[in-house]
Amino acid sequence: MKLFNIGLVLMIVAVIALPIVAVISPANRDFVLYAFYFCGLLELIGLIFVLIHIVTLKRKNP
Repeated sequence: MKLFNIGLVLMIVAVIALPIVAVISPANRDFVLYAFYFCGLLELIGLIFVLIHIVTLKRKNP
């Protein structure tokens, strides 16, 4: 359950952080672009954690 919670938190932080960064510094396009990549990476890591949690649950309960 810990991996699932960490994954969800990472995905929620990524979804909340990107609009905040885009509003704070819209003039600095490189910063917004890198923030977009970083948030995408957070989403991917969170998804991997959730999928690992699901796979381990499936293995424990066939």
